[in-house]
Amino acid sequence: MNSNSKDLSFYKKNGYLIKKNLLQIKKINKINNLVKKIISLEKNKKKKIKKQGGTQNYKNYHFVYNSNSSKNKQILRLNNPQNKHKLFFKLSRDKKILSIVKKLIGNSIRFHLGKLNFKLPNKKGGDIAWHQDWAFYPHTNDDLITVGIFLEDCNEENGPIKVLPGSHKKAVLSHHGKNKNFIGMIDPKKNKDFVKKSKSLTGTAGSVIFFHCRTIHGSGLNFTSNNRPLILFCYRACDAWPLINDGNPHHDANFENYEQNIIFGKKSLYPRIRNVPVIIPLPKKKHFVSIYQLQKNQSI
Repeated sequence: MNSNSKDLSFYKKNGYLIKKNLLQIKKINKINNLVKKIISLEKNKKKKIKKQGGTQNYKNYHFVYNSNSSKNKQILRLNNPQNKHKLFFKLSRDKKILSIVKKLIGNSIRFHLGKLNFKLPNKKGGDIAWHQDWAFYPHTNDDLITVGIFLEDCNEENGPIKVLPGSHKKAVLSHHGKNKNFIGMIDPKKNKDFVKKSKSLTGTAGSVIFFHCRTIHGSGLNFTSNNRPLILFCYRACDAWPLINDGNPHHDANFENYEQNIIFGKKSLYPRIRNVPVIIPLPKKKHFVSIYQLQKNQSI
């Protein structure tokens, strides 16, 4: 069995894949230099923060903050870095990354979303509760994948993403709270069992992780002093059509933009429909907000 077949077999069985040192450090260093400039510029801006940064959409360039304090800005996320910076756009179309994406979900690929996350030290960043990406944006089929690019070495100390191997082949769990609203997290009563069965996705800078949209995952606290950056790009098969508008490229919001996000494959108005489990992420108190805003101060 060649490496391509091994990767596909492993991914199909476990719902994730780690490719160590996939990207050259020279490329990672360029990105890190740009990230430092972006963060420095944003922190020096004198503007009021409301609702942790408010809402995002497919065409904006949008920061999410840990609080509404403008004095000491704590940035949790930058949505759509590829919309403004060529370096991020090129990275989202990187040949090495896309060759693996094609291997795992097929030759027809549409770009879905991009974000740059920061895992703030200790309780500032907090943990990200267990969840499935599929719960946020169900489609007509589940050929969707998330790609994570390590900009720094990532180990157990700085709160790596943890996944539950094989969970992508099981049920889609409820992400609704006591008030029946969608809150983007699975019942915390399952935490102990999940932690026991979980696999930490660690690696050096330049390593890249891939995981299925239905794979259960989350992350713990960052016990280092850095902000552990992680770039996330999501891709979907061209014939996987969204069932709701999640604030990312969507045919109802802007059909032309939706079609422009096709990287490989042909345009088609015929969605591929598969018998996959779906729970619609409604109702919501907050629309088009980040997982940080959805999960904050919630209970199930």
